[in-house]
Amino acid sequence: MGTNGFREDELVSRRVKVNGEMQTRIFPVVGGRLRLAHEENQSLNLQTEMVNWDGQFAIFKCCAVTNKGQFMGYGTANSQRDAKLAESLVELAETRAIARALRFAGYGMEFTSAEEVSHVAVAELEKEQTTGKKPTPVFPEGNGNGKVESKGSSEAINPGGNGSKCGPGRATTAQVRALFALTRKANYRDEDIQSLINPFNATRFEELPREAASQLIGYLQTEAAA
Repeated sequence: MGTNGFREDELVSRRVKVNGEMQTRIFPVVGGRLRLAHEENQSLNLQTEMVNWDGQFAIFKCCAVTNKGQFMGYGTANSQRDAKLAESLVELAETRAIARALRFAGYGMEFTSAEEVSHVAVAELEKEQTTGKKPTPVFPEGNGNGKVESKGSSEAINPGGNGSKCGPGRATTAQVRALFALTRKANYRDEDIQSLINPFNATRFEELPREAASQLIGYLQTEAAA
């Protein structure tokens, strides 16, 4: 039996960037969460719904009803971030939504799902091999309870804090502030944020393309309104 009730075959290890350094982390696949949820609930109910699909960017939400109550999770997929699965973006977004809903329901709550970082390992490995540059983390290291501190200390997540301005084609100051506020409100962890912005070759909110920032803001606003 693996970590937290997961079997060994339900866990995968990936090399990801954490606070500027490559580390090996463990991530459970969605099948492991489903197995645990079915074993603990006689009448598990999972309802998924497509929130957005424009051919390039998919958003799904999943409502998981367990013995503990009702839990909502959102999942996204887009053609740029998930290029290798461009033909299955709808399915990928739905799978990620299910994984997040079950995670919030308490099944491996401290673990980001493997499906949520499926693209990160390759992107980070390629970046490490070609540049050797250490990106600034989006969030400072967590406080040990799975959530970030309410007050950040990194200039990378303090929009306008260092007086720098966004370059041409990059996210506007207003977009950066919105991303900062929305991700903090949702208690996103460092790896959650990295999984959103790394595929856009960004290590900080300020480096996001303007269009990508707009898409992510829309997704986060939809999630917050649920």
